[in-house]
Amino acid sequence: MKILVYGSHNFEDYSTFMRGVIIAIDNQVTDSTKIIEILTAGPYKINNFTAEFKNKTEGYFKSKRIKIKFSKVNHTEVLNNFEGYGIDHVLLFMAKNDIVMTLDSLINKAESLGIQSSIYKY
Repeated sequence: MKILVYGSHNFEDYSTFMRGVIIAIDNQVTDSTKIIEILTAGPYKINNFTAEFKNKTEGYFKSKRIKIKFSKVNHTEVLNNFEGYGIDHVLLFMAKNDIVMTLDSLINKAESLGIQSSIYKY
């Protein structure tokens, strides 16, 4: 299972980030899931939130015999080669004042391919 997360430079709410990722995992995980890979396309704070999420939940997933890992990816590369990544869910995290249209390229790509996507604006 692969989840792509990215967001705006203004997004700073870790609890909303954590809730969004947990919901995405809950919607995608099955009894046969052996690995959860979270791809993070930045910016810096989203990358850090992803690393922190992985570190905080690793013990729980390990007890369920599920490996969790994360990788940093380039936003443009993912957009240009979206199908090659095998992404199951896309998450966008934004601050209240952010304009959706400037950040929704990966969400639009996911939706056009029938891949589940979520936008969190806090």
